[in-house]
Amino acid sequence: MTARILSSPLLPPAASLWPAFGLGLAVAVGNGLARFAYALVLPAMREDLSWTYTQAGWLNTANALGYVAGAVTGYLLLRRLRPAQLFAAGLWLTFAGLLATGLHEGQAWLTAMRIAAGIGAAWTFSCGGALIAARYRETPQLMGTATGLFFAGAGIGIAAAGLAVNPLLAATGPGGWPQAWLALGVLAVAFSIWPLLEARRGRGGATDSAAPEGLALAGLGAPLASYCLFAAGYIVYMTFILAWLREAGFSWLAATGVWLALAVAVGVSPFVWRRALEGWAPRRVLAAACTACLVGTAIPLVDAGTPALLASAIVFGLGVFIAPSAVALIVRRAMPPAQIAKGMTFFTVLFAVGQAIGPVAAGLIGDRGDLDDALVFGAVLLALAAALPFAGARRAA
Repeated sequence: MTARILSSPLLPPAASLWPAFGLGLAVAVGNGLARFAYALVLPAMREDLSWTYTQAGWLNTANALGYVAGAVTGYLLLRRLRPAQLFAAGLWLTFAGLLATGLHEGQAWLTAMRIAAGIGAAWTFSCGGALIAARYRETPQLMGTATGLFFAGAGIGIAAAGLAVNPLLAATGPGGWPQAWLALGVLAVAFSIWPLLEARRGRGGATDSAAPEGLALAGLGAPLASYCLFAAGYIVYMTFILAWLREAGFSWLAATGVWLALAVAVGVSPFVWRRALEGWAPRRVLAAACTACLVGTAIPLVDAGTPALLASAIVFGLGVFIAPSAVALIVRRAMPPAQIAKGMTFFTVLFAVGQAIGPVAAGLIGDRGDLDDALVFGAVLLALAAALPFAGARRAA
């Protein structure tokens, strides 16, 4: 079934979705392993190192600050480098940072490695969208699904992290967190092989040096603001949901089940949203994806039972990577081909700023109250993110 979807006999070989899947493994590394897997390791690190929630949130904020630095430097480096070159460099930096994270428990070392991984992930994330646009330029009927499939690669990283980290920490206890980071680094190396090959064989695109200096940002204020708020809101759930489950008394096995449900939902999301990605106005898709994440975040605040938590993970997972997919489509429609990589990088800067604010702010709220209050904070941000694009979506429909 999957093979027929990925490479339909009615389409030429160039129209296959397998390249999008291969490039999406880079998102599995940069997002699934380097960013979201921290939620799995956080409870063990917090217990072993006697951290507050603010300190725990700081490491994801450090990763997000690296993302800001990566987005800004990527915007400048694309004047000299092809997107494929910066994409590959980002993968190398990301898995190197992951491998090195567990080598020392000092806050400065951990912060530096999280920043390094964030820089690499930003280069990969933004340039990967440009590689997808170049690869599927001649098959626009698959552009939406290919874009969604690329970003949904995070689901593979989320699933792999859950299967590797949770059993390891259950066996070793909180003191096994350095081994958990090593395991994540090894997975990152393995997952990087295919996207590196795809970047080499694909049309990497030209540099943006010949493009006009000013980006075509007219009319994009609403999606830019929505994307920034989405970043600040979704990362609260992804940072603290495992700690919330632990505080609620769930076993590591139950927590793994919730985490895997999230991963599967992320993986199938481009096919669930296929008609929307190919037929709706991208701003409307962005608003709908933010709404799905809002609902997923709100469910645990209403019902803490296992079925409700599984529903929360599924609904959240179905929406979380459709939002960047919608943004990639907005950029592709609004900007000339030579500016797509820079446009994605500019949106990534705003995304990274929001993502840097979310975890530490939620951690402060959690320290003053509890993790329910932190989730409420994330839900409010997601509600604002969902409301912003609607006016633009109606005009664009």
